[in-house]
Amino acid sequence: MEHLDGFQILRKVAESNTAEIFHAVRLAGRTRSGEVALKVLRPAFARSRVERAYLENEYQICSVLDHPSIVRIYEVRMLAERPFLAMDLVPGLSLRQRLDKERPPLAEAIEWLAQVADGLGHCHDRGYLHRDVKPQNIVVADEGPVRMIDFALAIRQDSSWRKYLVRRITEWRRPGTWSYMSPEQIRHKRLTAMVDLYGLGVTLFETTTGRLPYTAKTPQGLLEQHLFAPVPSIRSVRPEVPAELDDLARTMMAKDPLDRPAGMRYVSGKLRSLLAACHNVPS
Repeated sequence: MEHLDGFQILRKVAESNTAEIFHAVRLAGRTRSGEVALKVLRPAFARSRVERAYLENEYQICSVLDHPSIVRIYEVRMLAERPFLAMDLVPGLSLRQRLDKERPPLAEAIEWLAQVADGLGHCHDRGYLHRDVKPQNIVVADEGPVRMIDFALAIRQDSSWRKYLVRRITEWRRPGTWSYMSPEQIRHKRLTAMVDLYGLGVTLFETTTGRLPYTAKTPQGLLEQHLFAPVPSIRSVRPEVPAELDDLARTMMAKDPLDRPAGMRYVSGKLRSLLAACHNVPS
């Protein structure tokens, strides 16, 4: 595929089960204007009502968000042969790719996650939840701030029982990623900003230790770990990590959302307050 509805495709930069991300330039007559990233549904999903709805949902939500740590989306083309979003091109690697290469210096990783918390705090202030916070959806840019991406599963917070019941009826599965899913998501409870705080807590644990807090041989076993297993300690894997950082991660992963920190503003402030201590921790 060389062209797509007014854009010239230059190269593929990432992919998921349902979509591909391309580096592209907008065509204006015979000239080029503006580099973008295109999130394009794979041919097998181009007519899927579910995936098309996720794509349109991502556009609708990101169009009302405005924060340096949240990807900007410019337009959606639902009538194209393969529906797509045009968004910021952010040169860099996802946090998942970074972690797969090597464990980053602790202080650097903590600053990245503080920026993510800032962006998610803005999202929550506008009444939205991301619901899929994980390293794959965090881009560590070569220049500029870290970006939170992929708002396909984002929703309005369940501000009333009526909205909660409507969501329960209309959603055909538990949206999210099992390894990062909060207990209230697993149990289909009313959702608040605490679901993203839990996902960021799991991401903090993984980024710091190089492993997930919970693993199991089956999906059901993994979900039960999130529901019932004791919250693990970072210091059981890396004893040199500051105790305050360990305490923060464990609190973020508390089973009861009421036991988690007050919000993302608190988390980002706490992370930055620990930066000096984290500089002395060996990689």
